[in-house]
Amino acid sequence: MKHPHLLSVLLPININYPFTYSCTEALEIGTIVKVSFRNRELYGVVWSHEGHLTNFDKQKIKPIITKKIGDDCLTLPADLIGFLEWVSNYYMVPLGLALKASFKKQFFEKQAKKKIYYTFNPAHASKITQKQETVIELLRVNGALEKNRIISMTGHSNDLIRRMIRKDILKEAVSFIELEEKIYLETDIDFTPEQICAMEEVITSLKKQKVTLIDGITGSGKTELYLEAATRVLRQGKQVLIMLPEITLTQEFIKIFRSRFKNQIGEWHSGLSEAKRRQLWFDILNKKIRLIVGARSSLFLPFIDLGLIVVDEEHDQSYKQEEGMIYNARDMAILRAKQLKIACILSSATPSVETFENIVSKKYSRAVLKKRFYGTNLPTISCIDMRKAKKETDSFLPIELIDDLKKTKDRNEQSLIFLNRRGYSPLSICGNCGVRVDCPDCDAWLVLHKNASKYKCHYCGHTQQSDIKCKNCHSSDKIIQTGLGIEKIDEELNRLLPDMSRVIFSSDYLQSPDSVSRALKKITENEIDLIIGTQLISKGHNFPSLTYVGILDADFGLEVTDIRASERTYQILNQVSGRAGRVKRDSKVKIMTHMPDHPLLQSLINNKKHEFYNAELTIRNTSRMPPFARLVAIIISSKNRKILSEFSQKLAIANNFPKDVELLGPIEAPISRMRKYYRQRFLIRGPKNCNIQFYIKRWLDSIKLPPQIRITIDVDPQNFL
Repeated sequence: MKHPHLLSVLLPININYPFTYSCTEALEIGTIVKVSFRNRELYGVVWSHEGHLTNFDKQKIKPIITKKIGDDCLTLPADLIGFLEWVSNYYMVPLGLALKASFKKQFFEKQAKKKIYYTFNPAHASKITQKQETVIELLRVNGALEKNRIISMTGHSNDLIRRMIRKDILKEAVSFIELEEKIYLETDIDFTPEQICAMEEVITSLKKQKVTLIDGITGSGKTELYLEAATRVLRQGKQVLIMLPEITLTQEFIKIFRSRFKNQIGEWHSGLSEAKRRQLWFDILNKKIRLIVGARSSLFLPFIDLGLIVVDEEHDQSYKQEEGMIYNARDMAILRAKQLKIACILSSATPSVETFENIVSKKYSRAVLKKRFYGTNLPTISCIDMRKAKKETDSFLPIELIDDLKKTKDRNEQSLIFLNRRGYSPLSICGNCGVRVDCPDCDAWLVLHKNASKYKCHYCGHTQQSDIKCKNCHSSDKIIQTGLGIEKIDEELNRLLPDMSRVIFSSDYLQSPDSVSRALKKITENEIDLIIGTQLISKGHNFPSLTYVGILDADFGLEVTDIRASERTYQILNQVSGRAGRVKRDSKVKIMTHMPDHPLLQSLINNKKHEFYNAELTIRNTSRMPPFARLVAIIISSKNRKILSEFSQKLAIANNFPKDVELLGPIEAPISRMRKYYRQRFLIRGPKNCNIQFYIKRWLDSIKLPPQIRITIDVDPQNFL
């Protein structure tokens, strides 16, 4: 009798180890199988081959249910399995959760309908009508297309296309080569001499499989450089991943990519339907799609032959996943490229301090762009000293700002007012007893969103109507709104400048790709005089008529104790300033501040980027902070404050770290209660090359975790709330 093979199968659940199953044959590592697990059926992955097992009855080992997904056996690429193991170990997350980031059970439960692409058949013998000729011309330009896509793009009837298929004028594009013919279209963009020089550095990195930063000022044409690099890799028959921050709100970038690569581009983000995600996942695994533009989760897709990873706006905070499986997608992109021995291109006008240090230490190469693509100058930046500025009557806005806005409109140009604070008022206080309006579930103020007539918590999402009574004295007409939000700025500018057309560019108002596209269309066509925006406006958008930027409350972040506060403030101010004057016009930026002599603002005004970064590196080195040390944040939370405090103290006493690894804490988190959970924090700091995860695991394993306690581990934390 033939003995069954024993296999370790990893399941996409919150568990850190695989389970043993039997099979009549030895399956390849990475094979996706269906198994029975605790009275339900799950899809998992063959993780390893077991040699022999002890301490339990082998007769109780369950057999796998099937290795077939539809009619086929599917296997995850070996490099993806190695990548998932590394992510699990580095970020200290269960291995099953890392696998869950790569696929869902729904991908295999119901197979998506197979897409059939059609192309022109040059060997046909039928006579071509005028309408049929428009279809043929469409396919010549765009390559193979689905039938419904042909109908929507030409406006012709389904019957016409069916007749063309029946008469063999159109044929099914069954070969992979036919689908690839139009993967790249020649463009008429002429690189500047500076771009040509920078491109040589990028080409070198492609050959040497290095990490390269395209370090260019805003509007210098960084995107064209990495698209050219992507084209070269695609011509070799390989796949390319381009990562964008907040891709659902940056559809203008997708339009640029589609204009160059036509129908051979795939988008991956949370806004896709389940059917589209499933189809795209299989198309990537089968190499039917070779260019993916994706959000941070696209790193976990099953690429068969990945040849290049691009991380656009590599400094952006949204690359850090803060909930669930906590990880930094930029860092993992660099790691995955290293494991695959391929190039990784980073792009930013304001790189992260970590990336800048890697440039200084020559770990990364650098392609520099110091001039704007259209030949325009960077905007002239100056400050309005709010300690001395004269204000408009009964207003908090300076006269100088309002005069600038009027003059800009008179020139038929656009202005942008930037305030990185959503809502109408960030703080509401009872004028009768002084008690603030706060979130019932968090230690945080509720923010008034006046246009929606609601208070919102920006941490947990709690909402309530704006017509509330004071929780202390129950007065209903004494609530005072203090502080500035973007809605209050809009209200004030409408009062002072009623003849100016305005748009609020904020995630509260633009909640879908379509709404963003409509707003961008109005701005681009100069139908808007004044844009009022939060940080969403800084996401690389190009506004041809925008020549003036006013930045409100620039001091916010300059004196915060967060080690990354200065870096983030510099980045956002630089990026927002860079929206001005990108296309053949002189431009101005004015920063409203109470600290005009602050070194950060002076670096920005005088365009001394290296001065800022060198000063920041000196501070980080002196204070033993990243990138010169390792940090891991441990957040302990519980609904019971006493149990939380007692457990945190036990953890502190159980300190078993070596001398060069510091345990700081516990202290209450800055937001001490969130989503009804009380929170305390530890911070572990170790040398740069220390295996800090080993010591943390040993420490946490040394004490039993009560059921009322949650522990969250944040390796390389980006925020400290």
